[in-house]
Amino acid sequence: MSSRAPKAGPKGPARAPKAGPKGPARAPKAGPKGPARAPKAGPKGPARAKAKRKTASRRRVPHYRQTTDFTCGPSSVMMAMRFFDPASPMDRATELALWREATTIFMGPSGGHGGCGALGLALALRRRGYRPEIHLNHRDVLLGDRARSSERREIMRVLQARDLAEAKRRRIPIRYGELSVPALEAAFEKGALPIVLCNTRHIHGDTAAHWIVVTGFDDAHVYVNDPWVALDEGKRPRDMTDRPVERQAFQRMACYGKKRERAVVLVRR
Repeated sequence: MSSRAPKAGPKGPARAPKAGPKGPARAPKAGPKGPARAPKAGPKGPARAKAKRKTASRRRVPHYRQTTDFTCGPSSVMMAMRFFDPASPMDRATELALWREATTIFMGPSGGHGGCGALGLALALRRRGYRPEIHLNHRDVLLGDRARSSERREIMRVLQARDLAEAKRRRIPIRYGELSVPALEAAFEKGALPIVLCNTRHIHGDTAAHWIVVTGFDDAHVYVNDPWVALDEGKRPRDMTDRPVERQAFQRMACYGKKRERAVVLVRR
């Protein structure tokens, strides 16, 4: 005999299982703790992923190797101008012309040719159509203590007073106070290219006053173009291009002397 379908019950055909008291029958429950669940929201909102490291902010600033031991400032200015204007010259004639405009005449203890001050560099930039902004941490003669005599310091004072008057006439902003690394980075993010006074101990192992160009930042480093290339030590311009300096080390090196003099020229176009 063939099998038969179940007989209808006393009240009619077989029925599907009834729904439970609170709705239709449910699928069997998972184990004692149920299936794995997504993390619950914390008391202050949904669970957060670990904070990501900030993306590095870098700029391609052409490098120029200074050709004398007193033209780091003009070399830094040329790098900044070339960044904003690819047609801006970077050659020795321009390097020396900028130095002649911006020099303090005296500066170093050797009694040789002086370097350049922040005011002189900013004026050279302004005369060429750029918009510099100067930051200094004091109002005295910048690096005046490096001069070997009071007479030479007086010459530096006269030149700085003249440059200060011209800067005011040309409406170059001059801010007094220390520009921290985060503040420098904020200015960089808004389009400025910083030229920074530093001492050379960290990079070169001596104690000269020096100008460099900041080319970028990340969480751990400040990147710089250093115009001094020690050819006698086998260095090449690429070794001094986008050179990373730890942020704390940069804060220490971005000053000079016992007075910890600080100066920055922010360059904009």
